[in-house]
Amino acid sequence: MFTLEFLAGLQGFGSLEPGALARIAAGLETRTYAPGEYLLRRGEPGDHMHVIRAGQVRVPLLDAAGREKAVFLLGEGELVGEMALLTGEARTADVLAEVETTTLVLHRATLEPLLAEHPPLAAFLTEILGKRLLERGGIERVGKYRLLGLLGEGMTGKVYEALHPGLHRSVAVKMLSHALVYNGSFRERFLQEARTVAGLTHPNIVQVFDTEAAYGTYFIVMEKLAGRDLAALLAARGALPAHEAMAILRQVGAALAFAHARGFVHRDVKPANVWVGDDGGVKLMDFGLSRPIPRDVEGRSARGVEGTPQYLAPETAVGREPDGRADIYALGVMAFEMVTGRLPFQEDRVADLLRAHVRTPPPDVTALVPDLPAGLGAFIQGALAKKPSERLSDWERINGLLGGAESGAAGWANAEEWLLRVRCLPSASGRVRAALEALEADLGAAEGVDLARAQLRGN
Repeated sequence: MFTLEFLAGLQGFGSLEPGALARIAAGLETRTYAPGEYLLRRGEPGDHMHVIRAGQVRVPLLDAAGREKAVFLLGEGELVGEMALLTGEARTADVLAEVETTTLVLHRATLEPLLAEHPPLAAFLTEILGKRLLERGGIERVGKYRLLGLLGEGMTGKVYEALHPGLHRSVAVKMLSHALVYNGSFRERFLQEARTVAGLTHPNIVQVFDTEAAYGTYFIVMEKLAGRDLAALLAARGALPAHEAMAILRQVGAALAFAHARGFVHRDVKPANVWVGDDGGVKLMDFGLSRPIPRDVEGRSARGVEGTPQYLAPETAVGREPDGRADIYALGVMAFEMVTGRLPFQEDRVADLLRAHVRTPPPDVTALVPDLPAGLGAFIQGALAKKPSERLSDWERINGLLGGAESGAAGWANAEEWLLRVRCLPSASGRVRAALEALEADLGAAEGVDLARAQLRGN
């Protein structure tokens, strides 16, 4: 009972239901350490952590030469050893009793099953992990990539600038927040994005190079972009001139046409997922909700309603399985927003917003923007059709309405195709791989180029 009351008073543990708290208490082991005695040693496996019940511990941090550069003192109610336990890596610091100290020892086998069941506990422990990483100078390297600095931070994680050691090329490394690692849906979305985008090489789709798992979380290595997302651009400038909006929409459309032709629907097209480069180039991002387009999609129920409510197609809003036409509807909503400075439906409650997508005709965009080019107006009207069967869905037609020449899936009919075969001995494979990655990066940034790459083994 005494241990239960102590745990219930601790941040993170106090959020657990009584049954879960009792399971932890039953698996605890009480230990007492004399002054100067080691609780944990650097280099040991992280199979348990300590909750300090009474006393104080000393955590010396060492520099690269092994000299002591800082010391942390931790007391009653604080945790030690959680970093190695959560990351699965060896311990990075010694922990010694400063005075006689009593701890409650919590083993991995007891803790891990509870983290997925109780998000508040996972969030609390992973928040401590994040603070520990900062105390130790932050994350300096992820796999073979050396981190150079923080580029940005969002709800799902941080994005770092990093250097590819072999190619000496700057890349962006996206880290899944430690607080979401134990959330199955967020973790799967994060990894799904890497799997999907790695197979979609297109000038208007952000390129993924690699994935890594380290420090108890996951990382996606992708091309580094200069500019800002379309949501930030619209927030700063409001409605865009029609010619600028059409240029952006053509490039997003090219990305979607490419993805659809390869069997994927994006399912979360919105300004925050469109990157506008300083050079005017546009990249479609965040394929975390992307799924293969199912066969016989008509009338099929989805597992749930996923996406951003302001941009959801009517069929998605009522729980039907979406196909590429849902992306075109979202692109139409985005186009309306880009030229008017407002969304077509502006309900405060999500239920009312979804109902509007299904039942309410959108405002006449040409009445709001009288000098709107006829093609752009026709695209918005056709893209916002309620029924998928009546919705504008031919990419060649869409591209023409947006002021472009023949492109999209049909535009490759007259394309030239070059095939390059490289055979090499194993001793040269690293050099060949680096050269191909550099060539792929250069061509991937060129307009009007569609890349495909395969590795053949054997003869």
